[in-house]
Amino acid sequence: MMLAASGIRAILKSEEYVFEPKLDGYRALCQKKAGALRFISRANRDITSEFPELAFSDQIKADCTLDGEIVIYDETGNPSFALLHSHNQHRRAPTYVAFDILELEGRNLQTLPLSKRKLVLAGIIEEGGRLQLMPSTEDGEKLWNIITARHLEGIIAKKKDSIYVSGRSRQWLKIKCEPTIDCVIVGYLTKTRQIASLALGLYDHGKLIYIGQVGTGFTESFLDELAQTFVSSSNGVVLPKSVKHVVPDKVCEVRYTEYTRAHRLRAPVFVRMRDDKPPEECTTDQVTNGA
Repeated sequence: MMLAASGIRAILKSEEYVFEPKLDGYRALCQKKAGALRFISRANRDITSEFPELAFSDQIKADCTLDGEIVIYDETGNPSFALLHSHNQHRRAPTYVAFDILELEGRNLQTLPLSKRKLVLAGIIEEGGRLQLMPSTEDGEKLWNIITARHLEGIIAKKKDSIYVSGRSRQWLKIKCEPTIDCVIVGYLTKTRQIASLALGLYDHGKLIYIGQVGTGFTESFLDELAQTFVSSSNGVVLPKSVKHVVPDKVCEVRYTEYTRAHRLRAPVFVRMRDDKPPEECTTDQVTNGA
């Protein structure tokens, strides 16, 4: 999948980009072949069976591969990651929001500029029900005002002539209302409770390094559940002596004020778990080159 780097608000004034809302959901490819739909996560996992409500094959006019976001909207119309994470426990149905097309009837479209891919995408999709097209605009500042008023995550700015490439690219930029970072959980600290804080890590040129701990933003019940999933392991990360090492296979998102030159997060606050993201994607590029 093509991933966005971090950008700054000044980009919103540029005429080189098209701007889309950043939706809080699960990134997924949607593949239609011989009338059947298949959904693949960014971790390359088949998640079709997890979202049986996404049965809109008849609304896609040809075999193709789409890129988009699976979301669940709350009562205000905002996408809610919490509802999506627990969608099997309630009646709210997910929606697939398509924003790109990579292949059409066996033809690779990834080398076409984004502006042309979007025209192709709009031409083969019939919106409605559980299938939507991602809204976009050339007025980044107007969209920013809407996003901030609705307390959404931010904006994705995409170069109009960008081709689709795998991995992170500065042709697509992520402009967030608040800075957050996806980290690998490498350990935990026990004090007055089973888990007092989580030790966080990032991959720096292939090596997992310690970047600090987060001790706020979660509930006691969440910590109790999380503790049951940890597996102790000497993971090779240099941690403070009081921190217990765990297998580095879980990812969480944290909000922070600064990433220091000493590779430490300042004032981190836990936001959510990221079951949809593999640990290998949690790199220092998020803060040094953008993510």
